[in-house]
Amino acid sequence: MVALVLLEWSAGLLAAASWTQSWSIVRRGHFRVVAWTGVLLAVLAVPALQASGEGGLLIAGFGVVAAVYLVSQYVRAEPAGVVVGYAGGALGVAALAFLATLIPSWPWLLALLGLLSGALLLGAVTNGMLLGHWYLNQPGLKTWALARLTTLSLVAVAATAAAGLAGSGLLAGASTEGAAFSFPGSGSLSTAFLVIWLSLVALTGAVVWMARRCVEIRSIQSATGLYYVAILTAGVSEFLVRYLMLSA
Repeated sequence: MVALVLLEWSAGLLAAASWTQSWSIVRRGHFRVVAWTGVLLAVLAVPALQASGEGGLLIAGFGVVAAVYLVSQYVRAEPAGVVVGYAGGALGVAALAFLATLIPSWPWLLALLGLLSGALLLGAVTNGMLLGHWYLNQPGLKTWALARLTTLSLVAVAATAAAGLAGSGLLAGASTEGAAFSFPGSGSLSTAFLVIWLSLVALTGAVVWMARRCVEIRSIQSATGLYYVAILTAGVSEFLVRYLMLSA
């Protein structure tokens, strides 16, 4: 479960960063920070998923491309980072599509939508937080850059909520007995977890909306602080919903 969420996180991070880099207004140093973060997440996720015997070359390929994305941030050709980043995002999507076939009791398309919306959410809010910090290193950077990522984060919140609600029947029926949490039984307890998850997603949306308002009044560091909260709520919600998904 943890490795799956980390793979989502890394894939979403690379895809969102590549979109941002394609605007050609943010300096390379920001993307080096993002790339190191993405590689760290991939290093934690890829070996664990490969150890399970599932995914094979596809998951390994994503890890390799994540490393190449990091290297590409130290070469002069700016488009190289964009191309490699999009390639990493595409491989991440392919890996998640494969892993979605292995989730028992879930229709493949519904499982895939949940994984992709989660990757988008984690990637968007993490990129937003990192870019908010980068404004301190690049005076004069236009505020619309962070505004775009904030809009993406809001779209990701809506997509995550929609995907989770579409599978709410399966999530509410998940067995909560297991080594991960050691909660007995199912039914009412898993329904309570589902309500907690939905509350966290709603809170993430509210926090990102407040961040958007801060960007509109050019209070970038206030928006960055709110993104810290968004990463926390989005991360906890994603781990919780994946636990329920894998326990259904």
